[in-house]
Amino acid sequence: MTLTLCSVTDAIAQKFGHLNSGQLLSMMPESKSAESELQAFRKQQEKILENKVTAFQAKIADLQKRIPDLPPATAKAEQEKLAAEEQELYAARAKGEQELVKKRESLLKPIYEKADIAVQAVGKENGFTFIFDSGSFNIVLFAEDATDVLPLVKAKLGL
Repeated sequence: MTLTLCSVTDAIAQKFGHLNSGQLLSMMPESKSAESELQAFRKQQEKILENKVTAFQAKIADLQKRIPDLPPATAKAEQEKLAAEEQELYAARAKGEQELVKKRESLLKPIYEKADIAVQAVGKENGFTFIFDSGSFNIVLFAEDATDVLPLVKAKLGL
């Protein structure tokens, strides 16, 4: 009987909280500057690729003009060269997308870490057993006796 009472008492003593991490992150000034930096990086990458595509298209147009005057073997060799260059463009596009993902991760990682440290501190300082993310992917559908800790975390971050 004593063991059962302790378990019930422990369950009652648990304190639950929730916050929307997406909302928290959007409030952090670092997120806005990271997004601006990411957009600038994206535009820079797009411009580089656009310049390569424009140069490639010019080479195609030039070859189309010269092809009637070229010997068949030379025309075929130049077409193969352009086909290889086209594959390089596809690879450059894929590499640019990978670089964008890496850049995004490197910009957001410290922001996520800062938010996590604040959530951890609020949890410990306020005696929470669990703090759930009520953001779009981890929806809390029912939270009786749960506290929205977003205001506490915002205060911890000075927002």
